[in-house]
Amino acid sequence: MSGLLQGILTTLSLAGLCLAWPALAAVPPAKPVPAPVQRLTLAEVLAAVQTHNPEIALAAQQRAVAAAETRIAGAYPNPELAVGAGRWQPRSGLPPAGSAQQLMLSQPVELPAVREARTRAAGFGVAAADAYVQAARIDAGFEARAAFYQLLRRQEEARLAAENVTLLTDILGRVRSRVDAGEAPRFELVRAESELLSARTLADAASLLVDEARGLLRRLAGNALPLQFEAGGKLPAATVLPDITLVQARMLDANPRLRTLSAEYDRMRARLDQERALRVPQPVISLSQNQDPEIRQTMLGVSLPLPLWNRREGQIAQAQAGIDLTLTQVEAQRAQLLRELDAAYSRASIAQRQVETFEGGLLKSAEAALRVAEAAWRFGERSFLEVLDAQRTLRGVRKDYIQARFDRHAAGIEIERLQAQDPFSER
Repeated sequence: MSGLLQGILTTLSLAGLCLAWPALAAVPPAKPVPAPVQRLTLAEVLAAVQTHNPEIALAAQQRAVAAAETRIAGAYPNPELAVGAGRWQPRSGLPPAGSAQQLMLSQPVELPAVREARTRAAGFGVAAADAYVQAARIDAGFEARAAFYQLLRRQEEARLAAENVTLLTDILGRVRSRVDAGEAPRFELVRAESELLSARTLADAASLLVDEARGLLRRLAGNALPLQFEAGGKLPAATVLPDITLVQARMLDANPRLRTLSAEYDRMRARLDQERALRVPQPVISLSQNQDPEIRQTMLGVSLPLPLWNRREGQIAQAQAGIDLTLTQVEAQRAQLLRELDAAYSRASIAQRQVETFEGGLLKSAEAALRVAEAAWRFGERSFLEVLDAQRTLRGVRKDYIQARFDRHAAGIEIERLQAQDPFSER
């Protein structure tokens, strides 16, 4: 009896499952909950750039190569050992034939002037490499700072574009209601749909620009940052720029590009001294011993190359040309830095005037014009086209305001970079 009852219950369960299966199949699978986007601060981004930036790592490796060259320059020349053996056969037959050996030990002697010039050149090479490391670190750090604020700017533009889409969607609904009620011509509905489509296109483009700015930061950090993240923070407030004369003096004194060329100039001068010192013959001291069955001969000698055909005129001319080239590069770099500083100050001044114009009333005027146009349109006093024009004007003013604030801060970053300030310090 219990077996029969159990079979009936099993049959009813299977039947219920079959009846409920269409309903269960109609239930859509649960969508995965997207992971929250990580917000990174400027300090976190700069820490990743300082640790993983490939340009900084490359400069550090070049510095290690320059340090190894100092060990090469300080090494002494090795002695040379020559050993020979053979058969000795006298002409007269007396004494009897036997074996002969030869042993020679020679030591090149490097003159002090040559060694001193070579070690100085290697030392200046290390100084140039140190300045290059600093230049790479400064360039990467300030580029990361500018890219971080660029990402902030693109995020703000994307937010405004999304708000514009929401606003136009709401306007489209109201326009459709008025057209359906016969209170507005159908042309207004077509225009509203066109504006909404254009706004969505602009929002997609703004999102792509956000991805591009994020990708630049990831490249600077050696792809150590997450694939998806947001820049947390805001643009710093405006600061008073120092006097340009003082900035020029600090820039010409501390800029690593100039320091690199200065060390390279000193290295080329040391190389010229080395080439001139090499015109003096470098002696080689030798000690030799020859032995055969009759005699043993020991000799001490000195050999000197005779500078008859080659007095190193070409090498000296090449070193002098390197000095002249480095001096030209120094002057060109100084002029380039001064031009960049003047341009940065001009951009900062122009951007500051633009920001003051926006904050002095232009932004509020555009916002008020949109509110007036929307109110007049609701009461039928103005056409829908005037609302769209006011909304488009406000969007352009807001975008230009964000651009001006970013340009002002980007110019300040450039001025700091030219002064060789530390980009990874908190300020």
